[in-house]
Amino acid sequence: MLREELSLEPRRNPMSLENILNDDGDTVNYSLSSLPRSHGRQFQSSVYVPSMKGESLDICLPRRRLTMNHRKEQYGQSGCKPHLLRTGSPFDDQEQDRLDFFHKVFSIALMSEKLVHVPHPENGRFLDLGCGTGIWAIDIARQFPGAFVVGIDIAPIQPSNKPENCSFRAPFDLESPWTLGENEWDVIYLRMGCGYISDWQGLYRKVYAHLCDGGWLEQIEIDFTPRSVRHTKGDCAMQFWYQSLTQATEKAVRPLAHCPQWTMQKLQGAGFVEIHHHQVGLPLGQWHNDEYERLVGLWYRQAFIESIEPLSVVPFSSILGWKPDQIRHLAAKVRSETLRDESCSFNTLHLYRARRPM
Repeated sequence: MLREELSLEPRRNPMSLENILNDDGDTVNYSLSSLPRSHGRQFQSSVYVPSMKGESLDICLPRRRLTMNHRKEQYGQSGCKPHLLRTGSPFDDQEQDRLDFFHKVFSIALMSEKLVHVPHPENGRFLDLGCGTGIWAIDIARQFPGAFVVGIDIAPIQPSNKPENCSFRAPFDLESPWTLGENEWDVIYLRMGCGYISDWQGLYRKVYAHLCDGGWLEQIEIDFTPRSVRHTKGDCAMQFWYQSLTQATEKAVRPLAHCPQWTMQKLQGAGFVEIHHHQVGLPLGQWHNDEYERLVGLWYRQAFIESIEPLSVVPFSSILGWKPDQIRHLAAKVRSETLRDESCSFNTLHLYRARRPM
């Protein structure tokens, strides 16, 4: 049964790159209670709320890095990832920390100490699609020493220092034929695939075929549509950025825009059952009157700010034909707007769980 979704339609004011600085566009006005909340949404039998103590802007993340020389050997002098949204993103510490920031965001936004939110045997087989830096796969392997964990990604940026029960296969294109073993995996995990995948139905069918009977898919996506809980002015750069990014990725047939109803229909079409959908608001900043939501906003704003330019470079330059200084200028305006808490902006996190029948 498909859950009824909140109606949160973004405003759609006409804008252009030339007049973006003079535009006074407004966001849609939502009540504070309409923000999808993490509180009270216990989709798992137990929910862990981490302590607020020690959380501050002094954010530290593990650095498990390839050397820049190795990156250049793999991808040339630019050291860039060969992918629509990742191409143009340098293999530097900032880019890889950006991916790890989201790992932290998902943990606190879902209010759960669990790395996976579907049933699984402790000695099960886990497959991480688009594993990035490998942080989730490594954490799963450490938490479940008897498990067998494999992470795959288009870019070989995973560390060599990893648990013995964890391995990586990269470069690996998710939309190429898989040689990963059908009917073998207890859990297949995917997050932030929007903007990377052109054939979602085909991907879901491959996931279904590779899960064992009764195995689960867990997927996490972020809807970057700019929304606000109050009537605000001056956020035109963020809205224009999102509309332009959506336009570019749709032209490339790898849309960044996320639609929950469409996703659940595709999962059903692939044969999955027990399809669950859970959504949580991600405040952009510390404007919320709830202390825990401000913690979520602290981490998510940092992750979002670190993502603006990396997500923009290739779609805007290669597809829309923008010049580098135009991209940098717009990214700076979006960052500036993101730092203004008075706009009360938020995005939405979506968690999906779907089971292959026994």
